[in-house]
Amino acid sequence: MRRLALALFLATTPVAASAFDCHTALVMGLDASRSVDQRESRLQREGLADALTSPEIVAAIAPHEGTGIAAMAFEWSDPEDQVVIARWRVLDGEAAIEAFAADVVEGPGIERRWKTGIGPALHFAVDAFADAPAICRRRIIDISGDGPGNAGNPPHRFREEGLLGGVTINGLVIRHPDNDQAQGPNRDPLIYYQREVVQGPGAFVMETASFDDYPAAIRRKLLRELAPSLALR
Repeated sequence: MRRLALALFLATTPVAASAFDCHTALVMGLDASRSVDQRESRLQREGLADALTSPEIVAAIAPHEGTGIAAMAFEWSDPEDQVVIARWRVLDGEAAIEAFAADVVEGPGIERRWKTGIGPALHFAVDAFADAPAICRRRIIDISGDGPGNAGNPPHRFREEGLLGGVTINGLVIRHPDNDQAQGPNRDPLIYYQREVVQGPGAFVMETASFDDYPAAIRRKLLRELAPSLALR
């Protein structure tokens, strides 16, 4: 009788997880190295939150009932310094998106800002997919920064070891006049991102003139990642 009751229960109980269509697992990494001051960090957080809650991005995240993405956001700096600011959450509608955006703005961040460990940040992001709350068709890392990596193993080392496989990595380079002068032409962050960072199907790098332009740039970037046919040109 117990077996019969259990079989009837399983047959009549809906399995919500199987009905959810997750089109993208998205990990977003924000630069918190010493070249990024508190104001610029706030521009990144608030710009990302505003972009996520914009009508175009909401429609791209959850175009139909029962669809959405899984998302997580973190700040990165030194090779050993990555801090999750918004934990994994299934984004399947406005309420979930707004709650995640609030975490992006208010979540804990990196206290000690120092070097630029892009390679370790990407490794951290790839490892994070193991904790995603849904099985999604695509895995994308969206990473922003204002300079080339200068600490820890570079991305190509992790790639050669097979640790970045199966993931699309897109970059947003934020121009910083002081950094450009200090680094010189051989350390151009755009070239660095093109050569070292981006990978995978449809991968791309975008560039913005300053942190003040970041909010508009991250909106365009997310739209291109989540709904390429609607992306603003």
